[in-house]
Amino acid sequence: GLFALIYYRWLGLVSVFGLVINMLILLGLLAQFGFTLTLPGLAGLILTIGIGVDANVLVFERIREELTHHRTALESVESGFRRAFSSILDANVTTVIAAALLFWQGSGPVQGFATVLCLGIFSSLFAALIVSRTGSEWVSQIGGKSALHMMQFLSDAKFNFMKWKGPAFALSGLLLGAGIVAAGVRGQKALGVDFTGGDLVTFKFSQKIDDGQIRASLGSLAEVAQYQRSPVGGEEVLSLRTAFGNGEKAGQKLNQDFPQAGFQQLQLDKVAGVVGAELQRKAVIALVLGVIAIFFYTTWRFESSFALGAIVALVHDVFISLGVFVLLGRELSLPMVGAILAVAGYSINDTIVIFDRIRETFRGGLHGNRESAMNLAINQTLSRTLLTSGTTFLAVLVLFLFGGRVINDFALILLIGIVVGTYSSIFIASTIALLAGSRKR
Repeated sequence: GLFALIYYRWLGLVSVFGLVINMLILLGLLAQFGFTLTLPGLAGLILTIGIGVDANVLVFERIREELTHHRTALESVESGFRRAFSSILDANVTTVIAAALLFWQGSGPVQGFATVLCLGIFSSLFAALIVSRTGSEWVSQIGGKSALHMMQFLSDAKFNFMKWKGPAFALSGLLLGAGIVAAGVRGQKALGVDFTGGDLVTFKFSQKIDDGQIRASLGSLAEVAQYQRSPVGGEEVLSLRTAFGNGEKAGQKLNQDFPQAGFQQLQLDKVAGVVGAELQRKAVIALVLGVIAIFFYTTWRFESSFALGAIVALVHDVFISLGVFVLLGRELSLPMVGAILAVAGYSINDTIVIFDRIRETFRGGLHGNRESAMNLAINQTLSRTLLTSGTTFLAVLVLFLFGGRVINDFALILLIGIVVGTYSSIFIASTIALLAGSRKR
């Protein structure tokens, strides 16, 4: 909010007011329907904030462009909203399609994420197209062009992004390969009890015992034994993962072998293996159906080469985010599904906005040279891409640093996904669309 006020000034004030209305509407709807906000629901809430910020940034950047065409303040606002509408619509429709399919095929946390996201998209559209538009028109009528003055960032960028397709593909391949190797090495240890089934027990203690001694003591009784600490220096705890029904036995064995440590059970989560497998299956089915639906919609709105680029970028972002997460030694649990779905939603939203500008550039007379048109479109939307990603990244970083141990893994996946999604929208999605389109010619 502070950044928006500094960068967009009076329009930033309009943006903050619209975002507050957006959140009030969404939280009111959730309360009306009696929904409880879980971690996956929080992922939907964060993605909603990102979508809301993105819609405002899209409009304000369009207003900036219109002001350079010697229009009046009110004409610039009206034209800015009109020209940004197709980008906002396409980005939100693709996200709604995915969310609706997730709700239909998903279960539990997946449905929670989808519910918050669906409601959030409609509240974001209302806030951006009604509240922010009314506020912007009011500001333009009272203050004129001076009230629409805003800072500039990369306003005249002329980078040749298509030239970097070789190094970009190599970097993506390296990250994917490292993630696959890490998953292969860690195997079942990379999956939490939500997916594999078993007991997850957390203990506090008065004296720390070397984790090697703990593993030796428990033997085959515990599959994983590790110390964890909140990222901001919170209390350190011991986390054990055991076969189903062995959690309490492991606690008794620890107190028997290390009475001086004073181990006390804080939490015990039990998940039957069949339940974890079913949740995993439904989440995968929902994501696959979402990918297929987005492919057909993007083909209808753009062309098949663009649809291929969007889907490759989406899959790329999901797998690299998961791979880096596993590579960092973290464990995938059910709430992480919500974070991965948010990464997928963020990826498709970001990509579609750039594709919409590419389509507009084609219509503007550069259709004969696809590479030049794509470079121009990416440069024109670069400030919007980096501003939206940067503000969302900062919001999630606060969660990562101060949210405590439970939310730390969840926020980490989102942070990785935002960085990877921004990178893929610029270097991967458009390049795939260019290569696929060139083959058709």
